[in-house]
Amino acid sequence: MAKRKKKQNLIYLSLIIIVVAIIGGSWFYSHHTREVSNSYAVSETATLSSGARVYNSLSAIQRANLPDQALVKVNRYYLTSNDNDDTYARITYNGKNYFVRATDIELKMNNEINSYLTQSGLPHAKITKQILSIFEQRGYSTSSGNPRGVVIHDTGNENSTISSEVSYMKQNYSSTRVFVHTFIDNQQIINIADTKYMAEGAGPYANPYFVQFEMPHEYTAASFANQLGNAAYYTAYILKQNNLPVTKGTKDGGGTVWTHAMISNYLGGTDHEDPISYWSTAARKLFGTTYNINNFVELVQAYYNQM
Repeated sequence: MAKRKKKQNLIYLSLIIIVVAIIGGSWFYSHHTREVSNSYAVSETATLSSGARVYNSLSAIQRANLPDQALVKVNRYYLTSNDNDDTYARITYNGKNYFVRATDIELKMNNEINSYLTQSGLPHAKITKQILSIFEQRGYSTSSGNPRGVVIHDTGNENSTISSEVSYMKQNYSSTRVFVHTFIDNQQIINIADTKYMAEGAGPYANPYFVQFEMPHEYTAASFANQLGNAAYYTAYILKQNNLPVTKGTKDGGGTVWTHAMISNYLGGTDHEDPISYWSTAARKLFGTTYNINNFVELVQAYYNQM
């Protein structure tokens, strides 16, 4: 009788161990499986940071061993929704794909201005909110009610300041009905309109979908570079906040990073061409190089990877 009872107890104990193992395994798997909410292809070069956590697959738990500071190719990013909203990069090293948190790579920049900012540690100002109540608040025309990207403007005025531009926009809003969410210079990122609602600065086919910011003109190399850094940081912040990828606007209306010129050329409803001339003129005069939307998207990705 005692032997039978002992045998039954062993059976019960085995069943309990199996159940605990299944539950524990399910919990462990659910907490380590990375649920991808979005992904997008890129073609970038980067170095791994010291101690980078590299994996053989996106769902892998076991880490792979790659040399510190290894030079790798980045071919795709993955946005996750259950892993602290981390961004992962798919990298290629010696012909094999691996996966790493985007915070563990440093992009190699092709543009001199972007390189300058990278070498400076990707500096940026803090976002300051000075929300004005005069602007009409209308929701975005997206299914989620959230913006689907960012539009970049420059003011087109020489020697103006954020203060003078904000004052002008405020004083003339009742007649122009034009406003943007934010102004950005080399030292400040000032948010004057709630980004939960649409702005009115890029025409009827863009306003209902994008956060918009203006850039007053800068006149020294350091100030122009720092302004671009602030603008890229702010763009990355808005995209990250809304779980959006870093992708250039396209003719079919896709993409998340747009210039006003791209809105004019691809979507219509407006005819402005900013900030193309401002960027190219300042880059040539101050750095002896070029600067365009491709360079800016690359810079946005660098800031995005830090978030």
